[in-house]
Amino acid sequence: MTQSIKLLVANRGEIAIRIITAAAELNIPTVAVYVDDQDKSHCIAQESVKLKSPADFINPDQIIHAAKSVNATAIHPGYGFLSESAELAEKCPSAACISAVGDKVSARQVAKAAGVPVIPGTEESVNSPDQVYAFANQFGYPVMLKARDGGGGRGIRMVHQQSEVADALTRCINESPSKQVFIEKAVIGAKHIEVQILGDCHGNVIHLFERDCSAQRRYQKILEVAPCPCLPPSLRDAIHQAAIQLSKHINYDSAGTVEFLVRPDNNEFYFLEVNPRVQVEHTISEQITHVDIVQTQIKIALGAKLPELGLTQDVIRPSRLVSIQARIVAENPMNNNMLSVGKITDVAFPRGNGVRVDTWVSPGCVVLPTFDSLLAKLIVTGQSYEDAISKLKHALLNTTITGVETNINFLIAILSDTAFIGDQLRHVTIKSLEERTESLLKITADIASKRKNASQSLNNAATTQPAAVAATALQFKPGDAFNVELSDTKTGDIQGIHSLQIDSISTNNFPEQFVASVQTSLLEQPVSIAVTRKSAFGTSALRRKAKPNTPSDVGSPVTGMVVEINVKEGDKVSPGQQLFVMSAMKMETVVQAPLAGRVQQLFASANDLIEGGDIVVQLSDLQESKL
Repeated sequence: MTQSIKLLVANRGEIAIRIITAAAELNIPTVAVYVDDQDKSHCIAQESVKLKSPADFINPDQIIHAAKSVNATAIHPGYGFLSESAELAEKCPSAACISAVGDKVSARQVAKAAGVPVIPGTEESVNSPDQVYAFANQFGYPVMLKARDGGGGRGIRMVHQQSEVADALTRCINESPSKQVFIEKAVIGAKHIEVQILGDCHGNVIHLFERDCSAQRRYQKILEVAPCPCLPPSLRDAIHQAAIQLSKHINYDSAGTVEFLVRPDNNEFYFLEVNPRVQVEHTISEQITHVDIVQTQIKIALGAKLPELGLTQDVIRPSRLVSIQARIVAENPMNNNMLSVGKITDVAFPRGNGVRVDTWVSPGCVVLPTFDSLLAKLIVTGQSYEDAISKLKHALLNTTITGVETNINFLIAILSDTAFIGDQLRHVTIKSLEERTESLLKITADIASKRKNASQSLNNAATTQPAAVAATALQFKPGDAFNVELSDTKTGDIQGIHSLQIDSISTNNFPEQFVASVQTSLLEQPVSIAVTRKSAFGTSALRRKAKPNTPSDVGSPVTGMVVEINVKEGDKVSPGQQLFVMSAMKMETVVQAPLAGRVQQLFASANDLIEGGDIVVQLSDLQESKL
């Protein structure tokens, strides 16, 4: 096995750090890539190359150009981005496996040929609602529309009736990089079980047991458990063997995952897809087997044989260990999981036996709307499922990330819901979490309130300051008074002079956050003001917020890019009519008119980057409109 390589890591965030670290431990020089100077926390390699735009992360030619510019001889794509790109693989050695299973339709064909059970579905892409209608007429609703090259929950919709088809198909096509979508019959009440595979270039294939990834929201994994604590032994063995069988059929020669939909109640399982790459949740398989999957993947690519690495199936034995991973993301579960962007102001992660944290964030890091919302992966390993649950809940309670909204309290709520998380996950299927969302959000709100009160009590006991003050913040104090003068920038004419005086301060962390009671020359009564930093990306900085109690102000429910505006000024609209489409983290959200009216004004255009809550469309009453 030669070590004379230089590895370019074509990714960012925690997975780039994980790969760079694994390579460094093998004495392999590495190169990082980045786009934004605010997003360089993963650039811990010996060299870094700046790409021209975020789109370059999914452009094989640009990645290869970056590699050649620093004389890199190998590329590791991590997960997401180009990790399943046959085009990139074909421009580098060893493309056969990705070509065979990187596309979900071709993977279905391979699974059939390997004798693995497959769900009924189309063998070609579809592009019209009529094709979906025909499939549903044959197999019945519900059906799944899936991007052939989707991932991370993107490009996938369940359709329950014919009226939903057209819009769902459009959304899936738009979320697919190749604009290709296929159909599968939906399997209701199934668990999502995946098998971790390692194969080499010499015909050796082993599995590292399975992971239960059924706790999902909109087909995005939230909690993963290894091994699945509730599978019957005979079903577990059959799933392992099916994964090995398929992998050997295509001479699989890397780290990868074979995924299945499983119905333990009737001992059935069906092939779902192959992910020919390292997975986000590879961590928990590493914890229960003590196999470094990333390093093994690199060694295999350099020609190593699994037996030479001490990796044969007979040495990978079951143990009592159970490992669980929680994905901490910059999203607000209390606001439809809206992406939260901004600067991280404080970070604290837990420590302890069996606790692992894979992350890219530290104070000062910036969460941008152009990339995935994943902030950290919190992994715990216990002597049993119950032990691991207890460890994870304690670890989350001792995790702090401020500056952006996160799902930490929602994760704690899941772990607090014994009806959901109990009974060894027997009753948790792919849709279970969504079905319990309403009750979980109530638990989340209660947890958030209790943690906030506890934090305030701790702060009050630790300081005599009347308000929380950041060390680097501009500090105000009660009694401070200011004049505010407004004048025309061209003529210099003064438009008005107003005065304000601070009475009391509850949060003194300007410019990030300042909350106070003030008196002004504009009003007779004191008023409360709250000043928070507004994201300055794209065209968002000067766009006003939609008024929360004014239905005619239609704002964006997410932070992201405007994909399309479906109306123009002067148009009459009816309730439920599509007004515009937003894209956040490559997933699209359709925004509809809340009432009948006329489009008075548009505040955004297609391709604008805007912040959640920013106004996009202003409606007026049909009688009042003068347009």
